[in-house]
Formats: sequence, structure tokens, C-alpha cells
Amino acid sequence: MRNLAPIVLFVYNRPYHTKQTVEALQKNEFANESELFIYSDEAKNLSAKESVDEVRNYIKTIDGFKKVTIVEREKNFGLANSIIDGVTKIVNEYGKIIVLEDDLVTSLYFLQFMNEALEFYKNKQQVYSITGYSFTDEADLIESTYFLSVTSSWSWATWADKWRHFKRDSENLEKYIKDKSNHYKFNFYGSYDYISMSKSQLKKEIDSWAIYWYFCVLQRGGLTLYPAKSLVQNIGFDGSGVHCSSSNTEKPLTSYRPILTNEIFEKESVSNIVKNIFKKESKISLFLKVKNRVNKFAKKVLSNEQKIFLSLVVSKLKLLFYKKKIGKNTYIDKTVNVIGWGYISIGSNTLIGEQSWLNVNKRVENFEHIKIGNYCYIGRRNLLSSSKELIISDYVMVSNDCKFLGNNHVYSNPLSPYIATGTTDEDVLKIGVNVWIGAGTIVLGAVTVGHGSIVGAGSVVTKDIPPFSIAVGNSSKVIKRYNFKLNKWEKVSDFDQKLETLMPSEEEYLAILKTNKPHINMPIMAATSRFGDLF
Repeated sequence: MRNLAPIVLFVYNRPYHTKQTVEALQKNEFANESELFIYSDEAKNLSAKESVDEVRNYIKTIDGFKKVTIVEREKNFGLANSIIDGVTKIVNEYGKIIVLEDDLVTSLYFLQFMNEALEFYKNKQQVYSITGYSFTDEADLIESTYFLSVTSSWSWATWADKWRHFKRDSENLEKYIKDKSNHYKFNFYGSYDYISMSKSQLKKEIDSWAIYWYFCVLQRGGLTLYPAKSLVQNIGFDGSGVHCSSSNTEKPLTSYRPILTNEIFEKESVSNIVKNIFKKESKISLFLKVKNRVNKFAKKVLSNEQKIFLSLVVSKLKLLFYKKKIGKNTYIDKTVNVIGWGYISIGSNTLIGEQSWLNVNKRVENFEHIKIGNYCYIGRRNLLSSSKELIISDYVMVSNDCKFLGNNHVYSNPLSPYIATGTTDEDVLKIGVNVWIGAGTIVLGAVTVGHGSIVGAGSVVTKDIPPFSIAVGNSSKVIKRYNFKLNKWEKVSDFDQKLETLMPSEEEYLAILKTNKPHINMPIMAATSRFGDLF
């Protein structure tokens, strides 16, 4: 029998994402010989409690593995503390570990690759970790696998003798980044701003375990093994934990089978390719550095009234020169109000109706907090307000007077005015491909409406809706599912859950829609009154 590494999965409050992650793992060849440990964090507030409970109910039904062990936290650890605690316990017991979070879908060969690499490199002193993620999906002339000095948290594996070096050593990290001679190396040869991430961690603006792991590995000259093509896909678009940005689009997984390399060093040719990819994505520039210094200076010398006035003037001036991320043949009514254009992208052939409002709350540089796809119709008087990310996928149809509220006001301390406590910034609200949202619907918080679904008028959506469902009510309840065997909608009570296997994935569904209807004449007259009355 093979000596396989235990899989440790960290989950929180996203049942739809968790289910996709687990179902992909179950399809892996080594799944039925692997032990699965699931760490479920407790809700940090009442608004997350229902979703956390839904996740916990689901994970209790999981099979297909050698053994499933569930650890339900009795208090909220937060992602960083939960990972450090869980990884330390399991890796010390088993000697090796494979780690996933609840928004990572794996390919069929993920477990095989990770286990073979753990065995092959276990006695190699300089190899500290393995990852199934790749930066080089679009690159040519890349070896099947390669080593980099930078770590990855989008799926990873390590050994107990390497993890024992991990420390949350803020004192040494601060000392290291104060020495500017270290910046070039720490920022992966000047291509990615790990220094700013470290400063945010030291100021406790974020809570990241990953930056400390990277620091530990780099200090010891450690390496991480990468495949040339990704064996994982991030379906939550949340990068490294909740603090790292991701690429704007994730490519569908392929049936790639990496071959392990014997060349255990970081090749300059490969690091140069990755460095250029990083520079393109992170866009570290002199402009941003100057802007940050000006902002710090302004905070010190200007009054609050002067800051607000200056902010408005600068914002208006930037709009004169800013090239908005809007696709071809997209119509946005002149009455639409947008706050945060620099953090919004809108696809092609999309309509946004009059009196609608797009609002980006807390912002991360070079990150798109609101993403609207192609061939979307968003009617009149709609509100889209983002937390971490608000995604409207291709072919979504939204009627009038709907609200998509990805964020919530922080209310943990009732002794502070709620208007001054700020908003949450960790949740992802996603509307899947070809979803129809009825008039007056409200979608709240970290929820996903699965592809091909319909939400009835006046509904209030507070939890995930699975693909190909019809949901209605306050709070919304799924009343029908689409039966692909009989090709018709049927009541939930009559629907056999096993038929979900016949449902196309979101990527497959999108391809079908594009084939069946390659071009749509979008109803611009329904989105605006500028044409006046028509007969």
C-alpha cells in the first residue's frame, strides 16, 4: 500500500466552493487511499453563522477517501491561525502534508503529482515545498517542472523537518525589510511587492501566515517545485489566503501530467520568465511609489476638510485621463453613478441601465473588486456594492431595482457610530453564468448563485444557490432543479441529486452558450429612457 500524505482542507463559510473543491479531490486517483482532515473555522459574527453551519452539514456527508476527520473550531481562529495550528499538528504526526483551502479545484493528477514529488525530494535539503499552482500556463519553452525561490499557498505540500523552521518572527522580518539591500531579492528580483505585504502584516492591517513562510524559506535558501501548467484552479479569485490578489481570469484546468526534474536549482531562464509575468500583473511602478509618498505627506499636513476636497479634485482629474476597463459595444447609461472606476472591469456587449450605482468600498491596488462579464443586461436602478469581490458572470440578466450587497457595515462595537465603523472586506459575491435575477431581488454577503439558475422577483438571497436551480422567497428557497436526463425543470422533491453529475460545469456551460448563440442584439431601449416613448 502506498504511503500517501494526508490532505488538510481549511473551510469556512462557502458551501458551494467547498463542494466543488471536495468533488474535484474525490475524482483524483489517490483519493480513496488518502486521509482527509477538514478544519472548519467557527463563524466570526452572526451574519456568517448560517453559511458556516451549512458548510459543516455538508462536510459530514463526505466520502470517497480512506478516512475523513473533521475538526470544528469552537471559536473563530481566523484563516492564518487555523492553518498554522492545523498544519503543525498534522505534519508533525504524519511527517508530510498536502494543504488546500476551500476555493481550490484540483485536476485529476494533482494528488499523484504532490505525493510523487514529496517522495522524490524528501531527502533534498534545499527543497522546502511543492505546489500544484503555476505562474507559467501561457509561457512557451518551459520545462515540465521547475524550482523557484518564491513559495505559493494556492495548494502546497511540505515535510515536518522543513515546517519546523516556520516562525511568525515579526522582529526579524521587520529588521530584514528595513535593510533596503534585501528588497530586490525579497521582491523576487524586483518583480513583486512582497515588501509592502510584509509592512501591512507588521502593522496588523492583514493577518497572513504565508508571508512568514516565504520569509523562512528564503532565509534558508529554500526552493519550491512548480509544474509548468497549473494543476489547481482558484474558483474564489482570492489568491494567497484573503490578502493576495489573483489574475483576472483563471484558465480551465487541463489533463497535464508533470514530469519531476532532477535539476534542483532556480534556473535564470525560468526566473526571468516568471519575473516578467509578475511585473506585468503587479505593475510596480515609480508612479505608485510617488503617489504613496504624497498620500503620507497629505495625511500629516492637511485638515480633514482639505483632504476630502483634494481627494474629490484628484478623482475628477484622474477620470479625465483614465482608460476605463470596458469592453466593445458596451452601453452604460449617463445617469449611472460609479465610485471606484479603477477597481472595476466590464466586458463586451453589456448594458447597465439608468440610475444604477456601482460602488467599490475598501480597495486593493491592481485588483478588480467588481467584475461584470460579457453580454450582461443590468436593468434600471440597480445597486452593486462590493466587499472583496463582486462578480457578475457572462450572460447574466438582472431586472430592475435589484441590490447586490457584498459587504456589510462592521457592527461588533455598538458604542461606536455604525456610519464610522467601516465595512467588511473579505467576502466574495458571485453570480454565475447565464443567471436570471428577477425584479427587486436582494443578494446579501458571501454567496454564490450557481450557473443556469433563476431567482424569482422580490427574493432575498442569503446563502448559496446551486447550479440550474429556481429559487424564490425571503429568504430564498430552491423550489426546482433542471433535470438534464428528462430535459425539464422539476420540483426539488422529485429531483434525484445523483443527476447533478449530468450538469455541465460552468466552463462547459459557457462554451455551449457561446456556440448556441454567438451573437445577441442587446435590448438597449430597456436600459434607458433617452429614446423617449416608442410605439
